[in-house]
Amino acid sequence: MRAALLLASFVFLSLTTFAQVQKRVMVEHFTQASCPPCAAQNPAFNQLLFDNAEKVVSLKYQTSFPGFDPMNEDNPEEVLIRRNYYGITGVPNVILGGSLDAGIAADVTVGQIDNINAEMTPLDMELTHSLSEDLDSIFVTCVIKNVTEQDTFFRPNTVLQTAIIEQELLFPNPPGSTDETDFYNVMRKMLPDADGLSVGLIPSGDSVVVEFAEPLPDYLYDYSQIGVVAFVQSNNDQEVHQAAISETLGQPEGFLDLALGVQAAEPETYCQEELTVSSVVENAGNTEINSFDLTLFANGEEVETQNFDGALMEGMSETFNFNVMLTGGSSAFTIEVSNINGDGGEDLNSLNQLDNSFSVATLPQEPFGMEIEEGFEDVELVTGTPENTVIERPSTFVMAVVSQDVFQSPPGNMGAYGNSDQSVLVDFYNWDDVGAQANLVYGKLDLTESENTQVTFDYAFAQFSGFATNDRFIVSVSEDCGENWTTVYDEGGANFATTTAVQPFYVAAPGDWASDTIDLSAYDGTAELNIRFTAQTDWGNNLYFDNINVSEQVVNSVDEPNQLEGKVFAFPNPATDLVNVEFSLVENSTVLAQVFDISGKHVTTLLPGSELGVGGHQLQWRPSEAGVYLVRIATEHGTVTKRVTVVK
Repeated sequence: MRAALLLASFVFLSLTTFAQVQKRVMVEHFTQASCPPCAAQNPAFNQLLFDNAEKVVSLKYQTSFPGFDPMNEDNPEEVLIRRNYYGITGVPNVILGGSLDAGIAADVTVGQIDNINAEMTPLDMELTHSLSEDLDSIFVTCVIKNVTEQDTFFRPNTVLQTAIIEQELLFPNPPGSTDETDFYNVMRKMLPDADGLSVGLIPSGDSVVVEFAEPLPDYLYDYSQIGVVAFVQSNNDQEVHQAAISETLGQPEGFLDLALGVQAAEPETYCQEELTVSSVVENAGNTEINSFDLTLFANGEEVETQNFDGALMEGMSETFNFNVMLTGGSSAFTIEVSNINGDGGEDLNSLNQLDNSFSVATLPQEPFGMEIEEGFEDVELVTGTPENTVIERPSTFVMAVVSQDVFQSPPGNMGAYGNSDQSVLVDFYNWDDVGAQANLVYGKLDLTESENTQVTFDYAFAQFSGFATNDRFIVSVSEDCGENWTTVYDEGGANFATTTAVQPFYVAAPGDWASDTIDLSAYDGTAELNIRFTAQTDWGNNLYFDNINVSEQVVNSVDEPNQLEGKVFAFPNPATDLVNVEFSLVENSTVLAQVFDISGKHVTTLLPGSELGVGGHQLQWRPSEAGVYLVRIATEHGTVTKRVTVVK
């Protein structure tokens, strides 16, 4: 049973007196596992701390932003208190000695460390810790000494801050969205909490002894990496007077440490029905392991359990194979180990069991239909997947269904042209893995009876301002369930943009949208055809797409294959005082002609839903201000948007 009591006591001891001592520099580093600048700066910053280990004491707070961080989720409240204490609004951010905000990690210098280290302080600190035999409690002793010969140490509103750390966490895979896997001196729990314990006056030559006895948190990853950091800080000016560290005690004797990894070959096609999964289990500890259970789960449901009964000595490993039957859709598989040595023995280190999962996207063998009509309205926001599809993406928000509820101040409905609630966002803005792709793949279509097959879709796209980016939208088809693909559409960059380049995160406005058509008539009569929509990042700005339709085109005359496409013109472009809008109709239609500015705000209506006959028509618009505008012609048979630049 875990110890239930916290013991914190102060004891005064008489000491031999000395002169003042140098400060160890308290380095508080606010960082995050999904922060690209943090990942880029940490190797050099960590090396700086290693090189100055005798001068510094470091403590890493894993914050809640900008993305996912499991270390923060274990203890977000105490991190938030320390973040608010310093007013931290962005990461990375480093505080030296409590009172110096050094900015980002890359800006910290040896000179700054040396300057604080050279400061003299009346306080010296000794910090030690031990663990209970069953590894469920920690015992900490901190001795704070006033080493001066005559002066009593007293600073109003001064506290002792104490933190349980894990000295090194080496994840088998990145725990966030960057490639960072190695984390040092991570704060896991403050003692007794993030407010610390008040430190009163300490007479010259005396010391205060503070002792803690506290249960260890159950979310720790590696018990062999447990250490403690402590520092004395005045809250009035945030100065840290002294800091100390009690480093890890290493791997305790007699405890279990079982490591496992999972390997699964990628399916050769989306229609593969069986897969072999291998798991290598290794004894990474110093205690013999003679039994355990290994269980495979699919989407949370148990598939199969295999048992080990033998002798697995230190450093030895065993391989287990599972045969997995795949069904259409995305399947998440996890392998877990239990009942180690038959008594449910607790594992010393859970980090080396985190590489235990994989996902496989498959599609049914049989076609699901003869056409696609997808507006994404019935798809669960962010995490949902449209019916008859799989989504392959490095992280959820890279390609996700969104509505205006996802954004703080959306300019309108997020469906195409503001006419519906939902669309798909491709978050190029935060996707810095240049060249990487995400895919929305549809199951098989049966086009044996289809003629003049085409794909139509709506989209809104902005480049990143400041430098040229070439994010791309690619459509391809496969006749063998994904073994081979043929590209039928590849657009991106400035030619694909529907609005001007912007530098903040781009949220599509109703007037930003355009439409496009892909001719698939070459695949008429194909019995099994998969269609894949691919987004390829160049770390630019965002793309939204909506209303994917795949169907045969009804042809009644030579003009009808694309009723408005190619029949709407706006000129001159750029224009100054007059814009001519010409369009032709292949049948009587109700025509709505409107002008929007680049933000999606309605500027004027050129034609308010009027009935017009077959043939050519011309409208004129006299703009009053310079800018970029969108001229939209809409009928019951289609919509076309033209961008016009006006200069004055």
